[in-house]
Amino acid sequence: MSTDYSRSVRLGGLAAGVEETTLRERMEGILIHLTADGHLPAAAETLEVLVADLRRWPVRLSLDPGRGPGRLDDELIRRLVETATSIDPDRALRIGEAPSRAPLHLHVGTAPPLGTAVAGAPDGHGVRLRHTGHPFPRLNAPGTGLGAVLTAAMLAGEAFNVVAGLPKGKFQVTPVVDFCPVLPGEQPGIAITPLPALEQVLLGGGGAIGTGIALVLDLLQVSGELTVVDREVFEKPNVTSYSIGTLADATVGLPKVQLIDARLRRIEVTPFHGTIQSSIEAVDAGTLPWPRIVLGGLDSVEARHDLQRLQADLTLDGSTGGPVGTTVALHEALPTGPCLRCYFAANHTGKSAEQRLHELTGLPLSRIARGQEPLTERDLEGLYNYQRELVRQFIGQPVCGLINSAELTGRTDDGFRSSATFVAQQTACLVVGAWMARSTGLVSGPPRRIEYDTRFGPRPDQMIDHRLPTPGCVCQKDAALINLIREARLSRR
Repeated sequence: MSTDYSRSVRLGGLAAGVEETTLRERMEGILIHLTADGHLPAAAETLEVLVADLRRWPVRLSLDPGRGPGRLDDELIRRLVETATSIDPDRALRIGEAPSRAPLHLHVGTAPPLGTAVAGAPDGHGVRLRHTGHPFPRLNAPGTGLGAVLTAAMLAGEAFNVVAGLPKGKFQVTPVVDFCPVLPGEQPGIAITPLPALEQVLLGGGGAIGTGIALVLDLLQVSGELTVVDREVFEKPNVTSYSIGTLADATVGLPKVQLIDARLRRIEVTPFHGTIQSSIEAVDAGTLPWPRIVLGGLDSVEARHDLQRLQADLTLDGSTGGPVGTTVALHEALPTGPCLRCYFAANHTGKSAEQRLHELTGLPLSRIARGQEPLTERDLEGLYNYQRELVRQFIGQPVCGLINSAELTGRTDDGFRSSATFVAQQTACLVVGAWMARSTGLVSGPPRRIEYDTRFGPRPDQMIDHRLPTPGCVCQKDAALINLIREARLSRR
């Protein structure tokens, strides 16, 4: 049973603007070499996630365990080899020093050896990333499972830009990155002790984002109870786009809820193999607990609307998308608004291509009507931050060429959406970080939308918007009915 790399290769092809066969040939010729500071807190967890992320591409992969006090222990090396083999038995993780030909060298730690391109280290729940020539500051706190996943995902993102051969303008080199998903805008190093337990929490969706959330919760060693809802089974293409699961799991077609249940060793999981609508019916029938908090990892507008109908106290929705599927976002939603319907308008098949382009980019319809005129910097005025990032890369191109563009929809002609694990994991980190911040009272105030493109990196001064309810939305028109539904469900808790 060979490994299916179609989803990760397709994302790279869209991002680089090349044919998938051409990109696959490029990937197969690239070697990524890894080193690590073995004594660094959470280095082992970071390496395990990073090796799995990189093995989900058809590249060659090697690891130098090092020497002396900082050498990686034999048990960790065994796990890393086993992890790589479980994803692709035909592409083994090579153990030893880097070959003479200079590979792409990534380092986990703050003391990268000569030849390292990018190094990263978890600092508390956050990450510090440095390109060669940029020293690390003193870390503020030992790395956690959340910091480990974020560090691995961002190092994989740096590798993606190189491996996919992204042209100038399609990504940005940021030599210094300091980011914490619990408190965006603050320096990494926050430590929450003890971690909150999961109480009356539901995970909606066991796909790329949902498995990423499960991975973070597991490495954080979170305890408590969690209901997991998903109707699908784990299949071969999921092996290279999800954060957990092996070829063996895909062979037996394991339900995704069971896959997550098996991974969450410290959490009492209630797996619900069905739709969100079915889970709502089970809540109202009293056979499934009504959640206080919902973590969302769904991939359609309709499913998100169903998720909102649970009317939980707080919904933390994670999404991926954007120009080529590399944009990550968090949407904090309340039953009183903004709800997920405020964030995601219903799909209407009657919308024109111009209307869809307006909703996606924020460009005025009057500007879109002048389709032959190339976009300029002036067209960025008045757009939201995330819209400016989206439109900026098309400056110089006529507007009419953007309508139905695969680069804007993230879809190919067959409707297939590209995906990559490192993107979904950064989304998962935003969701879990928001859960921690809201559950502990570190963050209060109005709901936030947090969004950035992984090709350009997080920009805390530009990526956060506070969202108000949409006038006329269901959450506003039917507020009294929603309150009655919540009261009825609360009585069953």
